[in-house]
Amino acid sequence: MYQYKAVLKSTKETIANGHSIDDIEKQIIHFKREQKHGLHTNMNDKIEIFHVKRDQLHGDGKDVLIKTV
Repeated sequence: MYQYKAVLKSTKETIANGHSIDDIEKQIIHFKREQKHGLHTNMNDKIEIFHVKRDQLHGDGKDVLIKTV
């Protein structure tokens, strides 16, 4: 499972997930560049990066906001 995820603030759509913040930031840059090719229209939306803390016994998780891009 991934440890970090990036979510659009307006629609709560997950756009990236990975094991480090560097991986997430690279995927966010890729997401923003896709807008130039007309794949989506979410260029100016705020993106929140969360650290996903998983409970090993029950599988439930808690998201902790790290930063907003």
